[in-house]
Amino acid sequence: MSSTNVHDTSMRAALSAAEAAGSGPSPADRFNIDRDGPAKRAVKFLALQQRFQKLNEYCDEAAAEIRASLGRSPR
Repeated sequence: MSSTNVHDTSMRAALSAAEAAGSGPSPADRFNIDRDGPAKRAVKFLALQQRFQKLNEYCDEAAAEIRASLGRSPR
């Protein structure tokens, strides 16, 4: 009787392990860093590129104004 009990317990453990493994994401999904896909990343990249371009233009204008103000003679 004890061998049947051990066999039952090991079978239950194996079944519960198999069910737990089947219910979660696969190893490929867990380590897949490309979930957004290339198209979404490209859109995000373009938006960031536009923001940095505007910031760069603002910094250029501010630097030009500072240079111009330094060139003026104080009165």
